[in-house]
Amino acid sequence: MTDAHSIPHLLLVLAALLVTSKLLGALAQRVGQPAVLGELLAGVLLGGSVFGLLDPNDKVIQMLSELGVIVLLFEIGLHTDVRSMASVLGTATTVAIVGVALPMILGYSALVGVLGLENIPALVCAAALTATSIGISARVLSDIGQLKSR
Repeated sequence: MTDAHSIPHLLLVLAALLVTSKLLGALAQRVGQPAVLGELLAGVLLGGSVFGLLDPNDKVIQMLSELGVIVLLFEIGLHTDVRSMASVLGTATTVAIVGVALPMILGYSALVGVLGLENIPALVCAAALTATSIGISARVLSDIGQLKSR
């Protein structure tokens, strides 16, 4: 991104990403899914995977993505009540373990039992399919109004 047209191009691509993300997010909500699903789909379609509008290895894109994660986690921290969290620590720990362990065990079992994968590839695939992203979880909980709930 060194030539004179790089910044306008980047801004145009980011605008396309934002508009597409909002449109697909609204569409996802209309069909009963979290908006973040449509927004992720926009990133996959317009990013390096499908149409290739953005180079995921671009330093500016990497910096913006890191900044986005920092802002997201900061916002979550601002809305976190430590006393409320401490009061539900046991329940939250159980839910977290079940929410990660159960899908991983089921995924592993299906990959080995049904598809006949070997142990290590099945374990890697099961781990990759387990939802552990705090960003996605926080966004979904926020969308359904449960981020501040017990």
